[in-house]
Amino acid sequence: MEFKLNNYHRNISSEDFLKDVKEVASRLEKNTLTTMEYDKYGQYHHDTLRKRFGSWKNVLNLAGLNTEKHNFYVSDQEYILDIQRVAHLLKKSTVTIIQYQKYGKYDASIFSKRCGSWSKVLLVAGLEPTGHHPKVTNQDLIEEIERIWIKLGRQPTTTDIKNGVSKYSLNTYARHFGGWRNALQAFIEYVSDENTPNTDRKEKLDEPDESYSDAQELISEKSRKTRRDINLRLRFRVMQRDNFKCCICGASPANDPAVVLHIDHIIPWSKGGETIMENLQTLCSKCNLGKSNLI
Repeated sequence: MEFKLNNYHRNISSEDFLKDVKEVASRLEKNTLTTMEYDKYGQYHHDTLRKRFGSWKNVLNLAGLNTEKHNFYVSDQEYILDIQRVAHLLKKSTVTIIQYQKYGKYDASIFSKRCGSWSKVLLVAGLEPTGHHPKVTNQDLIEEIERIWIKLGRQPTTTDIKNGVSKYSLNTYARHFGGWRNALQAFIEYVSDENTPNTDRKEKLDEPDESYSDAQELISEKSRKTRRDINLRLRFRVMQRDNFKCCICGASPANDPAVVLHIDHIIPWSKGGETIMENLQTLCSKCNLGKSNLI
């Protein structure tokens, strides 16, 4: 099975970039744009345009948009008051950067850079930091890309991430991998790695516990060539081979978000089946429970 990214259009002209900026401003009926507004509604990421034109201010100037009243000139006090306003609006003791992006007047990334991080912004504004969650790892992001890919039944795009399909933001992927494209490349390299054993992640068992009721049926694990647990790499390969659909009823999360896909041993593990591509299939949760321990 060959894994590769979709075509990447590197030769986008400066005129096309600026045209897209103008179209976003027109659609929002504004004479200026923040980087967050462009990231949400534009075709590209603002960092791509910054690299092409030198700065976001240059982008706005070349697109004929207003920079004099842009967020570059908003004082710290104006930022603080507006963040406090959003917290009061939401009736919360803290505000995530996503929430401020939605309800705030200004570009959150500018004040975040001034302070060093969004957590420090919140401290300056007298609000509680939002960073009480466990630190996100590269593995967490790899597994999230897998979940999204399976849910959509195709390679996810930056637009999907902007629309909230991921529990992590584009900036999170960019901080870890240098950009969304690099994150996808890291994911593909991960699932394509043939040299890593099938032990890095334990999946939910695909046969019910009662399959172990008869001790005479059980095959000693010592005699196995593979382990019963299915790691992310093998799980994704099987689902991609099966087009992210149930092999029995054809159900897919891409068509029905309520569908949950499992990986099933065709010959059950309790009856000697191995954890290899040829003995694995994609089943929805309903068909998997109905199949139980049958061959």
